[in-house]
Amino acid sequence: MSRANSGSTQLRKTFQILDEPGVGTLVLDRDMQVTWANTYAMDILSAREEEILGCDACQVLDTHLVPLLQGREDAGRLLATVRDGSEIPGLDLLVQNSRGEERRIVYSSRRIKREPFAGMWVLGMRDVTERKPTDEGLLSSNRQLLVLNQIMGVSASSLSLDELLEASLSKTLELLGFDLGLTYLLNPERTLALTRYHHAVPKTYLARNRAIKVHHWPWNFVFVAGQPRYLELQGEGGTIEEEILSSLEVCALACIPILAESVVVGALFLGSRKREGIRDEERRLLEAIGREIGSGVLRSMLHKRLEAAHRETNLYLDVMTHDIKNAENVANLYCDLLLDVLEGDAAQYARKLKDSVRKSTGILQNVSTIRRIHQEPSDLEPVHLSHVVRASLARTPETGVSFEDTSAEVWADDLLPEIFTNLIGNAVKFGGPDAWIAIRVEDYPEEDHTVVVTVEDTGPGIPDETKEAVFHRFSQGRNGGCGEGLGLYIVGMLIERYGGRIWVEDRVEGRPDLGASFRFTLREVVHGGGDGYED
Repeated sequence: MSRANSGSTQLRKTFQILDEPGVGTLVLDRDMQVTWANTYAMDILSAREEEILGCDACQVLDTHLVPLLQGREDAGRLLATVRDGSEIPGLDLLVQNSRGEERRIVYSSRRIKREPFAGMWVLGMRDVTERKPTDEGLLSSNRQLLVLNQIMGVSASSLSLDELLEASLSKTLELLGFDLGLTYLLNPERTLALTRYHHAVPKTYLARNRAIKVHHWPWNFVFVAGQPRYLELQGEGGTIEEEILSSLEVCALACIPILAESVVVGALFLGSRKREGIRDEERRLLEAIGREIGSGVLRSMLHKRLEAAHRETNLYLDVMTHDIKNAENVANLYCDLLLDVLEGDAAQYARKLKDSVRKSTGILQNVSTIRRIHQEPSDLEPVHLSHVVRASLARTPETGVSFEDTSAEVWADDLLPEIFTNLIGNAVKFGGPDAWIAIRVEDYPEEDHTVVVTVEDTGPGIPDETKEAVFHRFSQGRNGGCGEGLGLYIVGMLIERYGGRIWVEDRVEGRPDLGASFRFTLREVVHGGGDGYED
């Protein structure tokens, strides 16, 4: 799969949580181009995916939405908000769909403020044609969309489970006007619901209900069956519901299950001291909030598991590397002792054993290098190319290499020697002791401030059909051969890390059997005025 396709797939998975029935959603990148659109948005706009993705948002709305609008003023206000980059909680639009039906759409936009999506935008288009207005207007279409958008923003931007639960509770209380709230999470055994965060809850209630037995009625409706429970004063004293409301000092209580992929992970309790009941529109909104928080909880849990697995993997790698290196040192010592006392075939076997130990050391070194490339940031600095090449040659004194010093400085880090170690090592391994090796550094005429480095040899060369594959992981390019196939893969990763590219040619054009020529580019350091550098 190409990197572009992989990135596109990852974006779809990342923004899938924004997909809500009855709401068309567009996600814009920092350049105001459409990065993701759900199916409902494409239905509203009567557009295909290829007509939207990667296009300027203003152009998309102007082309696909504005022609559907019934009012010219609406079109002007809509495009102005996009051009100005201003957030809008709700804009009522009357549109005519592709079937000639008039529909009412509430359009909203908000900018995401937290990393890693800071600066991106979420545009929402909610079809509210069939919705009946409420008497109080608390949960009008505009208000609902604003609340859900803000809760989605909290869920998407929270960096930890605690931050998600605390921020979601606080935001829900603020936006919906409830007087008190609690969030519960189930314990691993799923027998108790434990209080994680609370606001304005009487101390007497917390003292008795910090942990709830989830199989007891009426909590089993919420924590076991996953059904919302709404408690309201009925004027009948002595019931369990009345006792719960009394202990919380409220007239109405919403107990909303927090669902992560249909599995109950906790609950959100919201109470009001003023309202006598909770309206249907409000209930639907609360249940949507519960699902949204649940998605965030699931994301946080999966992230924690991933981090734990990552730490465990690194621990195993560190332990294995340390212990294997110690074992290799002992094995090398015994090999040297054997070589001192053995002769003939026995000595030859000891040399082969020592070569195998050396190979395993190289594999460990390659794995450590790959891990560093993935984990450490590419903090590049000026490096003298000649110093690196000379140091690499000093580590292989038995190898004859032709190289003329250069004054070039390039942008790299302390992993740059791995490139020359692998390329020289490959040339020696496949070309044998009689192979001729040359290294050249020249200006690269096709790019400014760039040098091209050539490492060529007189070995068996690389057939044309495998010239591109040699930089893939576990690939062997020199007419078969043996090895772990990581050396050239690492070389390719490092060249990409430094902003260059690498390819392989015939040393003599058209004669792959006369040796290979590996060529790669590096960005040259340009000295500016004073002691500064120009990148």
